Amino acid sequence: MPQTANLSYRYLRQTIGWLGILLPLIVYVDARYVGDCACLQDSISHYYFTVANSWFVGIFWGLGLVLIFYPNYKEKDVTNKKNYDGVLTFIAGICALIVSVFPTSSKSNDSCRMFALVDSDLRVGVHYASAAIMLCIFVYMSICVFTKSDKTKAELKLPENRWKKRRNNIFIICGWLTFSSIVLMGICAIIENKAPSFPLPTKYTYWLEVAALLPFGFAWIIKGGFAFTDEVDESTVEWAGSKMGMKKAHLKKLGI
Repeated sequence: MPQTANLSYRYLRQTIGWLGILLPLIVYVDARYVGDCACLQDSISHYYFTVANSWFVGIFWGLGLVLIFYPNYKEKDVTNKKNYDGVLTFIAGICALIVSVFPTSSKSNDSCRMFALVDSDLRVGVHYASAAIMLCIFVYMSICVFTKSDKTKAELKLPENRWKKRRNNIFIICGWLTFSSIVLMGICAIIENKAPSFPLPTKYTYWLEVAALLPFGFAWIIKGGFAFTDEVDESTVEWAGSKMGMKKAHLKKLGI
């Protein structure tokens, strides 16, 4: 792959990761300091109804469009199977757009909403189903796609790079953390519906959404070459360190 195309992949992946990581923080800070909303909303989705609406919608549209137009890497992995990464990212992108077009219920404890919508079980169902599908695709990509081995190295019987092994461990851990958060959200939602008197943690949906987005975002920025790159590749951390006068060899020794 040409160097310019490789850089494009890296920047796109890091963009996807940072959008996921910064979403909870941006909507909270904007609602807190611009909208004077001191109360944490029940979920990240409930910030749609606050002064942070433009950030919520904008980030999801940015994430969705990047995913929809995410270039499909044509190479096959060591199993010689066809690559469906582009289809997965396209579906995830559509789901991201749907999440912002079909908002959740405007009802929220300690609400800072500026407007409300008529309750609709269908709209809320589409919202959460799209969010779940998007996150499940991210889980699959983190565990099954990002961990694929390089076909050329496999054919040449070259040993797997130690940085590749570390990245794979990160991808697998992040994937399972995101998946665990999705499952816990589902379990808590069922308990809240079937046993309202059961003492669930306050704002559990918001914190479980954060717990799902952070590892997803971290996996994508690592895949985008932010850190833990191979010896011959320059990571974003190395590039920034070199601008500050730090030696690349020293940064590699530190494990980044």
